[in-house]
Amino acid sequence: MSTAQTKTPSYQLASRAFHWISSVFFANFFILLLITISLSQWIVPVWFLNVFFPIHSLPSAATALTLTPILFCLNLFLLRFSRRLPTLPTVLRLPLRIYFASAFIAAFCFVFLILCGVVWALLSFLVAICGFLLPFTELHLSVQPVLTRGFQLFAGVSLMLITGLFIYGYLGGQRQLHVSEIELPLAHWPATSPHLTIAHISDLHIGTNLTAQELKTYVQRVNELRPDLILLTGDILDSNPAYIPDFFPYLNALHARHGVFACLGNHDRYAGAQAVAAGLADYTHITLLQDQVSHLAIADTTLHLIGLDDRGKDWARGLDTDTTLTHLRAGIPSREPTILLSHRPDIFPAASSLGIDLTLSGHTHGGQFALPFQPHQFNLARFITRFPRGQYSLKDCFLYVNRGLGVTGQRIRLFTPREIALLTCRA
Repeated sequence: MSTAQTKTPSYQLASRAFHWISSVFFANFFILLLITISLSQWIVPVWFLNVFFPIHSLPSAATALTLTPILFCLNLFLLRFSRRLPTLPTVLRLPLRIYFASAFIAAFCFVFLILCGVVWALLSFLVAICGFLLPFTELHLSVQPVLTRGFQLFAGVSLMLITGLFIYGYLGGQRQLHVSEIELPLAHWPATSPHLTIAHISDLHIGTNLTAQELKTYVQRVNELRPDLILLTGDILDSNPAYIPDFFPYLNALHARHGVFACLGNHDRYAGAQAVAAGLADYTHITLLQDQVSHLAIADTTLHLIGLDDRGKDWARGLDTDTTLTHLRAGIPSREPTILLSHRPDIFPAASSLGIDLTLSGHTHGGQFALPFQPHQFNLARFITRFPRGQYSLKDCFLYVNRGLGVTGQRIRLFTPREIALLTCRA
């Protein structure tokens, strides 16, 4: 029996275990996040005060056990209460936003503290081992306190830096808007046809985190680019259909000579796919493609647009294959250019195997948080997909993952500006 064959059962077992753990994690993600936030809200400030101002005693075990469930219940109540945020007066709205922002920052600081604790524990273990193996016991006893205090100061200063970065993300980072200009040589675009400019926008998340003035500004910026075609890849609405009558009429101002087309995202389904579809039909001229194909006559070629309804493994991860896509693609001539609108980018390998020239997606928000160096690689969306942001290519086919114009959860972006992508398709 070969080595590969002997490894197969253990590999399959590990793979099944990984898929089970990931499924459980994503299925319970928001409860786990709320528990983490509730823990961090008291652990982080208590730890920080104890390091820099050690004049207060630490909470007792009984107090610590009581604080977390109290904060959990409070946060759950406030989250439900905040769904009425647009109707609340400013005197209540602003304190709620500040409270949620501080809780969100505390959660990231808490995770950082855990990572620092792991590193400190490993180094402390190595110091202890050296103390036993080498005849320098006194050196070991003197090194450990210095190591501990050094890590405390490093972690404390880092928490202040993290807090400062997040404050920047709330106040300045989320206000940034970038127009990305990309040229795409499509395999099936005829050499005799002129270039086609596409304004690709995604993830507006119309709701509590988007004002009417912001939406009007984004629509105006798109129109100023004078694209030939406008494509919107889902999450038009955040979660509440009550926003449709007030906000959707602004989308009617989007204009392109070959039309405006859209597909739905997971948040559109949360709000109600039928409500979003009806709102687009009632208030806009946008053509919604729900597992449908639209054929556009452009110069001397026909451009085929496929729009998929949103389907995924869970709220985060998309499908790797889709029989509906295979069926829709089968009705399109193989040598004519095709563009796929799919809210989640995970379908791209399957789309490229079908010879679809260009797949446009969103969903990830580019991570919404990224490190300033190589943000394409180091961002939060890496935890849910191989395609977090920007351009990808496979088998002469392209994928573009838009960072989106809106935000979800918190009104914050860190080294991940809002995006309008201007794509130029050519032979």
